Amino acid sequence: MLLLHLSDLHLTRYGEPRKWTQLEGEQENWALLHSWHGWRIEGIRDRKGRPDRLRLVDPAGIVHTTKKWPTRKEDKLIAALLSVAMKRQATSSEELIRTQPTRDDLSSLLRIDPNNTNLRFLQLVHDVLPLNPAIVVITGDITDNGLGYGLVKHYLQPWIEKKRLMVVPGNHDTYEMFPGKGRKARLEAKLERYQGFAEAVDMAPEKSGAYLRWVDDIAFVGLSSCKPPLTPLSASGEVSSVQLKYLRELSQDSAFKSARQRVCLMHHHVLRMPLEFGKRGPIEVGLRLRNAKEVMSACTNAQIDLILHGHRHHGYLVKLPGHPMVVSSPSSTWGCQSTELRYVWTMDLSQRVPFPEIHRFTMDQASPLTEDY
Repeated sequence: MLLLHLSDLHLTRYGEPRKWTQLEGEQENWALLHSWHGWRIEGIRDRKGRPDRLRLVDPAGIVHTTKKWPTRKEDKLIAALLSVAMKRQATSSEELIRTQPTRDDLSSLLRIDPNNTNLRFLQLVHDVLPLNPAIVVITGDITDNGLGYGLVKHYLQPWIEKKRLMVVPGNHDTYEMFPGKGRKARLEAKLERYQGFAEAVDMAPEKSGAYLRWVDDIAFVGLSSCKPPLTPLSASGEVSSVQLKYLRELSQDSAFKSARQRVCLMHHHVLRMPLEFGKRGPIEVGLRLRNAKEVMSACTNAQIDLILHGHRHHGYLVKLPGHPMVVSSPSSTWGCQSTELRYVWTMDLSQRVPFPEIHRFTMDQASPLTEDY
């Protein structure tokens, strides 16, 4: 029974880098200069009526790029912005579901847009899913900003139908880290989108925020570590006391005690990455699991065998005597920041003591993500 561990897909509406802002009640007077399939190229003039700035806005009101409005060769810049719109539209989640590009199609698209996470996800589909895993788990940051769940629902549909897809939320799926006007509304919309996705794949948690799912005699416990801090701009997390109580009560259940394997899924890392010579150790500020000791203690007391998490974009595993084995997944689209390789963990749960193995992608070189996690 092969388990495939994915994490930190960072899917978006177009797979684009996170360099955009949402238009919300602005007062500036932008004029429409050109439109294409709902995309708009708009311009604004300064107080003296001279051309000032141009911007590209998608159909959802997201500003993708802003440029200085030149006084000459304006058409050339508008054509360049239109080219960006066409490239983004070709990698939208809706278009990639409709066209279902082949491996050769993906290679061509990735040569043009090599860091596109939507395309990298489809590359993963072509490269890894032929392993025919019995179970697929995704430990959070499925999206980068709450958009793109459709790709998972479409391309992982066979596992959804068999109830063999396990997911937990990540901070990018559920946090609104940046302060500013409309933050509350953005947060509510993001939480609603994740809730809709979780219900669609039958992974909605119980009232505690946790869940228990069975695959034969293997128990999967999902914990949400996405309790945001009060401090803005922080991606740290915490497993709520209600969920830890749920886990303690679960540990007394006779069926859970007799499970052949007990696997816990969460997003934030419960143990820091071991330091090794020649590797770049990850920073911890604003990223840690704030009650990691309590979570590890609860998992140990519940006789959890395996903890799977993501969040850091670093791949590593730790097995301490008397504690669960902890496996950290790198980003399945961006790769591992320690090695700059793209790989996923697989493990055969039919073994008495499953041990994770690395499956490297055909194209394993990746440009590691260096922004916030």
